[in-house]
Amino acid sequence: MQNIEQTLNSMEVAEMVEKEHKRLLKDIRRYEVQLGEGKIAPSDFWTQSTYKNSQNKEMPCYRITKKGCEFIAHKLTGTKGTVFTARYINRFHEMETELSTGANQELLLYLKDKLERQEAVLADIKSQTKVQGYLQARTQNTVQSEYKKEIEMRVEASMDIEYLRAVYTFAKHYPNKSIVA
Repeated sequence: MQNIEQTLNSMEVAEMVEKEHKRLLKDIRRYEVQLGEGKIAPSDFWTQSTYKNSQNKEMPCYRITKKGCEFIAHKLTGTKGTVFTARYINRFHEMETELSTGANQELLLYLKDKLERQEAVLADIKSQTKVQGYLQARTQNTVQSEYKKEIEMRVEASMDIEYLRAVYTFAKHYPNKSIVA
């Protein structure tokens, strides 16, 4: 499972701090310049993004991390700062719950799928084992049956007096008598 960074859209943050979105964007851009002067990467706090407005026009926004919300909260004072801090904390907790529930459901679906695939493989193995067992038993029975027929044929032949005489006569008149003992 991949780790998903939780972020809020800058439009949602602007609403929480009761500020126009364009003013929040201007503030964030100013913070970026200041962070750059201190050689601090703004990506820990927010990343540039876009959204489509009601006219389907692409507009700039930011994806703000929890650290970024804390950063913005520290820039606010008084009731406004307190209210925003409470709102963003609650919002991040909601997202954590959603992710946790979603991750648990995703994990359950993954495990269910994996179990179903393993059961299918097991059923296939059982089926192949039955077929192989049947074929092996059938082959063994066929071989046994053929040996039995061969033995019966030879026993019957050895009981046939004419056959025995022919074998005896052949052996008796065979040129090299040392072979037949």
